Amino acid sequence: MAELKVGAPLRAPDPDTLQWDEEADLIVIGFGGAGAAAAIQARDNGASVIAVDRFAGGGATAFSGGVFYAGGTRFQRDAGHEDNAEEMYKYLAQEGVIDAVGPQTLRRFCEGSNDDIEWVSGLGVKYGGKAFVDKTNFPPDGYYLYFTGNEKMPAFAAQAKPAPRGHRVAVNGQGGWLYYKTLKDAAFARGVKLIAHAPAHRLVVDDTGAVVGVEVHQLPPAFHQRHEKLYKVLHPWRPMNSERSMKAAAAATDLERKHGKALLLRARQGVVIATGGYNHNPELFRENHPLLAKHYHKLLRLGSMGDDGSGMQLGETVGGATEGMSQLGIARTICPPDIFAHGILVNEKGERFFNEAAYAMRIGVGVMEQPNGKAWLILTRDQFWSGLKGSLLTGGNFMIWGLPALINIFLGGTRRGGTLEALARKIHVDPAGLKRTVAGFNAMARATREDPFGKMPSLLDPLEKAPFYALNFSIDNGYAAAQVMTTGGLAVDGETGMVKRRDGSLVQGLYAAGRAAAGIVSNGFVSGLTIADTVFSGRRAARAATASQGRSPQRDMG
Repeated sequence: MAELKVGAPLRAPDPDTLQWDEEADLIVIGFGGAGAAAAIQARDNGASVIAVDRFAGGGATAFSGGVFYAGGTRFQRDAGHEDNAEEMYKYLAQEGVIDAVGPQTLRRFCEGSNDDIEWVSGLGVKYGGKAFVDKTNFPPDGYYLYFTGNEKMPAFAAQAKPAPRGHRVAVNGQGGWLYYKTLKDAAFARGVKLIAHAPAHRLVVDDTGAVVGVEVHQLPPAFHQRHEKLYKVLHPWRPMNSERSMKAAAAATDLERKHGKALLLRARQGVVIATGGYNHNPELFRENHPLLAKHYHKLLRLGSMGDDGSGMQLGETVGGATEGMSQLGIARTICPPDIFAHGILVNEKGERFFNEAAYAMRIGVGVMEQPNGKAWLILTRDQFWSGLKGSLLTGGNFMIWGLPALINIFLGGTRRGGTLEALARKIHVDPAGLKRTVAGFNAMARATREDPFGKMPSLLDPLEKAPFYALNFSIDNGYAAAQVMTTGGLAVDGETGMVKRRDGSLVQGLYAAGRAAAGIVSNGFVSGLTIADTVFSGRRAARAATASQGRSPQRDMG
């Protein structure tokens, strides 16, 4: 079992007898995208809100691309694309989302997605602009709507009308920082109080087991600057930074344990856990992902230093169950450059096993499932050199996509062979298996038959012209920048977001949102779903917790 980062709950048979330091209708633990959404919704419902954060807020959302997945929006229509919630539902059901949350919750998510993005737009987040319709993991600047998943793949398109649903914040480069800042400013403008540099230590429960508050250990102001400096060491998109980040995380924990001062915060109507996933908890990785744990230091673990699993552990201390803890997204980014999607991925046996043009997080999971997590992308000479050139010409996205591709090409163990057999020996792949796989692929491509792995016909080019190249996409290749995101969390009721016990009963007064909860992204991830789910699940929890407030005038804090 992973070491607990939190304490056993404080039991208060009569909460009125405790010496509370502060109180509010709703306490939100974790002030990233989900926490901010919950706080804003609660204030709009007339409830008072205190948010607490281990650091100063932002979480994974502030580091993200700022993409919101939604269907049937005016932004789609303005860009010339018609869509609706039903087509979005049919597509996401194919991606496995329905297996994670069930049909009713998925339908609520899809039918409410337009309202959710309009709500965010009303807070000041800017969307709208041209749609990028080619294959990409992130569109060039100037394009703010795109296909983020597998919508156009033949198997998916046969069941649901494709539409670009990835709404990118209308700003150059990654937009997560601006998205989060806009929500944070909206929360503060509504009177949300943030207690920063205050990791949650334990929940407070009454004699019925209902959650009535939380104890946090806040660092005195003299330590905030040092604490924040340690936090900034860990940047999820910075390669080769794992060892330094882990040392900084250990130093931050040590600072909290030595100097944190206990504060008791009473929640009159509920507590929302919105602390993110457990990307930066190596013990939980060892427990849930043994193969990945062997290469933990080589992974780009998306999220912030606050993604340490402590929120899930808080919920477990009061009987909450977890779901999908072994689920994750792990990206193996083949394209950009787009030409690389014309190659084929093979395992140690020389066998092809996945659609090379699929969504990157899907490819990564496919690689992880191969023997020893080994995979190589086989290319012709022309494809290789076109890809090398394309990696240099990614414009404003060079640091995110172009540079990582070049690092893998030059440092990741790229090999060249005059024949397929010679190449196979250099990459320790079965020569006969590789030769057989390429021959079968070439025959299919020449006949333009349907690809059994679902790749579009336009990407089926025979691999015939020697020499051949192999790019290393194995899990143990730290130069391939494998981006990892855990997607399991506390089990919650689909209608309210209230935390569930293993027997299905509910922990009264306790809610979870975002990646601290099992939800929309737990079994079928495409870009933009995470931010969309932070709004969906954050607003859901706040609505349920503050339902009795109605639309009464907002209370002052205190």
